[in-house]
Amino acid sequence: MKSVEKICSQYKIILASSSPRRYEIMHDNMGFRDLEIIKPSFEEDLDKSLYKNDPIQYVIDTSKGKAESIVSEFNLGKDEQPKLIVCADTVVIDWDNMIYEKPGTKDRQLTNLRRFCFESNEPMRVVTAVTIISSDVSGVKMTQFHEISKVYFDSTIPEQIIIDYVNSEDGLQVAGGFKVQGFSGILIDRIDGDYFNIVGLPLNKTFKHILTLAST
Repeated sequence: MKSVEKICSQYKIILASSSPRRYEIMHDNMGFRDLEIIKPSFEEDLDKSLYKNDPIQYVIDTSKGKAESIVSEFNLGKDEQPKLIVCADTVVIDWDNMIYEKPGTKDRQLTNLRRFCFESNEPMRVVTAVTIISSDVSGVKMTQFHEISKVYFDSTIPEQIIIDYVNSEDGLQVAGGFKVQGFSGILIDRIDGDYFNIVGLPLNKTFKHILTLAST
């Protein structure tokens, strides 16, 4: 695609994430074939209690923190090679504004999925905040946005299906403990919003912001 080829001829494209799903979205869906990976050094340990009334700001601040760590660590703005760097963070937020990140343990994952399926008919909000950095000898520019997708879990799904999924040890390292594109997709009745956002990176908005930043 000529627009992608043009951007790649002007910038080194970097994904500041170790997520294989985000890599696939940028590499396969957007077409950025020569894609470099950098893992941000930012510790994702912001105090969630400070975001009880505005949990979306938590993921925005985390994404910005990742971007700022990249700017600082790699001394961006002084390198002659122009770069476009995409940073992102995804969380799941429930009807009580509780924030869910990677469960890490099977017990926590099981608790999460039982709550999502059986404790309310309200949707879970999957929020991805994206920060894109443009860097060249003239300096550093940064743009940020977020996307919200609603996930409605199936309250009629047999609990044993949830237990089987948890025992598979899949989903331990993704926000909320489920993958819409994997086996746990059978727990979901429907979604409202960008599917790719639930996977880990909003496809349409991210690509349009890259186009805009690359043209300025």
